[in-house]
Amino acid sequence: MRVYGVIGWKNSGKTSLMERLVAEITRRGFTVSTVKHVHHDVDLDQPGKDSHRHRAAGASEVVLASAHRFALMREHRGPEPDLAEVLSRMAPVDLILVEGYKRDAHAKIEVFRHEAGHDLIQPGDPLVRAVATDLVLDPLPVPVLDLNNTTQIADFILHEVGLLSKPDDVDRHLFDTVVVVDWSAASSPTPKEPSPNSIWIGIARQSGEEILYCRTRAEAEAVLYDLLNREKGRRVLLGFDFPMGFPAGFGKRLTGSDDAVILWNWLNERLDDCPDNKNNRLDLAASINRHFSGGGPFWVVNRGLARADLPFGKLGKVDFAALQLAEFREIERSRLAGNPKSVWQLTGPGSVGSQTLTGLPVIARLARRPEVAVWPFQPVAHHSIVVAEVYPSLLANAVEQFGDQIKDRAQVLLLARALLRLSRTGGLTPLFDVPAMASIEGWILGAGHRDTLENALI
Repeated sequence: MRVYGVIGWKNSGKTSLMERLVAEITRRGFTVSTVKHVHHDVDLDQPGKDSHRHRAAGASEVVLASAHRFALMREHRGPEPDLAEVLSRMAPVDLILVEGYKRDAHAKIEVFRHEAGHDLIQPGDPLVRAVATDLVLDPLPVPVLDLNNTTQIADFILHEVGLLSKPDDVDRHLFDTVVVVDWSAASSPTPKEPSPNSIWIGIARQSGEEILYCRTRAEAEAVLYDLLNREKGRRVLLGFDFPMGFPAGFGKRLTGSDDAVILWNWLNERLDDCPDNKNNRLDLAASINRHFSGGGPFWVVNRGLARADLPFGKLGKVDFAALQLAEFREIERSRLAGNPKSVWQLTGPGSVGSQTLTGLPVIARLARRPEVAVWPFQPVAHHSIVVAEVYPSLLANAVEQFGDQIKDRAQVLLLARALLRLSRTGGLTPLFDVPAMASIEGWILGAGHRDTLENALI
């Protein structure tokens, strides 16, 4: 069980920092419990109450239980129990923060303010691993942290206990695990035997690699949630191979806001995607087209799938100038990821529109997790899971040399491997340097860095 202490003299600000740390660390998806040591007698009970009468009669332990919580009171009737005994009675969590017990043998951070009227504890205690203060101190043999910077202190503690690799991971784009997902908009379960045009998940860790095959989107989402839960405490880069945004102006026209999260949630509320992959994505696209006077941007290349408000063929059917929408995002216009496909195209070879309509609701649900940030729409600092758009075909040359008969399977594994290797050597940072428009339209992580990714596989 991971234990970390917060110590300091009275009025130093320990309790305030404890409260802020619990809020910050639980926000990141970790479970936290606390222990507070006091020097005076503690009694949560009141004379005359049934529970107090139980104790007075000689009960060793009394539990007060209600619908929302329970309290356990133990009469030890002897020497004060040490911290180890207290901890042994607590349920497992990711981290226990201990306020007080400053002489016990666990790592601690000292809270120091001049108002407390005492000298520093740290010089006499090697288990004090850092000092959090609002003062300018003479140099110390341990880090001096800003008492008012809860994020910095939380990073330090999580690093100390092994729940983060380094306190500055987010600045150096360091990941412990990379997951790459090749998505599918199929309308029925894909074959039981692994096949192309299905959902493939490539996973790269320092300890090894893994490839998973999913026949439905519901199965894939469940697999990903289980994977992320098992990776708790490790920093994860999770890439999906569909656009996470649309050309500028689309979200504003549809939802009244340029905020990508609002658009994802809008789609999530309207897409019906069944466990067997049956879905209403084409009807949804047609309904979106009806929001635009004179027709909308979505189209199909299969004549049999065309319907009112969803035209067959782009040429002569979609007037993007009249719609005041671009056919391509800036990333596609740049051709940094090869020959582009329009997000408005819903069917046909290489089309990405249907993957986007079925994939963005998944992003909406992932984005609700406090430990998740979706790049480049949200700042990734201090989030343990970073979701990004990827394009596995950037490694087409390496895939061909790999020799796998199922290209999708090879692509997800090789891209996950390349991204992890770049991460471990500090080489990912340039891939996150993107133009301002990316925060509205999205961007492909690695676009324009094909050689860097290929060289990482050598």
